[in-house]
Amino acid sequence: MTESSLALDQQSKRYPLSFTQEWFVTLDQGDDGGAFGRRFMMVCPIRITGPVDLAVLQGALDDVVARHELLRTLVVRDADPPYQLVRPPCPVPLQVRDLPPVTGTSRDMIVQELIVEAEAGTMSAREVPMLRALLCRFDDRDSALFLTVHHSVTDAWSVQVIIRDLGAFYAARHTGIPAKLPKARQYREYAAWQRANAANPAEDGAPRYWLDKLHGAREFTMPNDHGHPDSYSRPYSMHIHVIDADVIAAASALAADTRSTLFTVMLSAFYVLAHNITGATDLAIRAFTAGRNEEQFQDTMGLFLNVAPFRTNLADCTSFRDIVARTKETLIDALAHELPVNVIEQTFPDFIKSREDPRTSQFIISNLQSQFGDLTLPIAEGAREVAERLLQEPVHHDIPSGMVWNLSVELSGDMYGGVLFNLDEFDESTVEGWVADLLRILTGAVGEPDRDWKLL
Repeated sequence: MTESSLALDQQSKRYPLSFTQEWFVTLDQGDDGGAFGRRFMMVCPIRITGPVDLAVLQGALDDVVARHELLRTLVVRDADPPYQLVRPPCPVPLQVRDLPPVTGTSRDMIVQELIVEAEAGTMSAREVPMLRALLCRFDDRDSALFLTVHHSVTDAWSVQVIIRDLGAFYAARHTGIPAKLPKARQYREYAAWQRANAANPAEDGAPRYWLDKLHGAREFTMPNDHGHPDSYSRPYSMHIHVIDADVIAAASALAADTRSTLFTVMLSAFYVLAHNITGATDLAIRAFTAGRNEEQFQDTMGLFLNVAPFRTNLADCTSFRDIVARTKETLIDALAHELPVNVIEQTFPDFIKSREDPRTSQFIISNLQSQFGDLTLPIAEGAREVAERLLQEPVHHDIPSGMVWNLSVELSGDMYGGVLFNLDEFDESTVEGWVADLLRILTGAVGEPDRDWKLL
């Protein structure tokens, strides 16, 4: 160890892992796969209008890493027990690329191609910072900034925190006026808070709720085409689809009429899809949740996401409206008694026994809604996140296992869907068929919610 590295190590601090970090450690497959693999990243593209001051941008990126410790934190996975090691502030790698003149292709489509390129890169979970940036300039007034963050330290909410803070720090450095940002608790503080609460007897009845709710239940898994391999031989693919704004408007109207949410209606449609695929009516579908139930950590950048099982029995439902009402009850109760995913898996091992069948694969719905609305960032003359993904291309970033079905509503009112799957498990035609089935079910259900749901 060199003198400089020794000094760096002496400045580093060790802290216990959060439950989500512990769960990610169980998904570790080394540097080439799993939750700490080089392709497990999140890419955030930002379109910028006006000239970008590179020195100001570099300083703002460094400010973000200084403000949020987890961007410079390593998870030491081979220790017993594993722990997180917080490093001192460090500069963010910023690459600048001047793009050649574009002919025959719109700049918007070039940005889409650059997104695919960024997602095809790699990032080590053994080096800090866990954030890097690429600025691609069409000219002095039009550019795209690509932020890449390793997924082992962030989630969709936290990416929004990063870009909000980046805009604030850029404006502060440009104007000389200090950034007005809410106080941010550090992620290690959240981990300590979470463990302290877990050490005390539960007062909210969560263990009892899940003991009753998951009794006799099995996690819903998708039947695959080729078996579930021990490890994948290729990167993941993504099937992109769009649900038209008029269908989503009708779904939102049904949600309002039933005093529920759009996600409640979407989950209800997934229950019908799962029934059509398997014939089952007692279904426990898992979905990502924000995992941020404490107001004091709303502005903390970190890995908060959770996976909750939502078990609903459709057997005595006669209409899709009945399913929505039943699903609403499921969501309210489950979120009120939410426990970390690894706590549920360790406490109820029978629930996840369906994973032992190689003919099926894990399935999770991801509801990717922005927690900060439509952010206009004060970078140059204005900047905005590019939310749309328009290219049907294989992606090169991975998820640890199974299939994830992403959903998000765009400014146009359309719903964007992206199904992440691996061709080692699923044929493209199978995924396309399920997407078409979901669209048919949802369109029919929101058009005639009192119709017999089995006829959808």
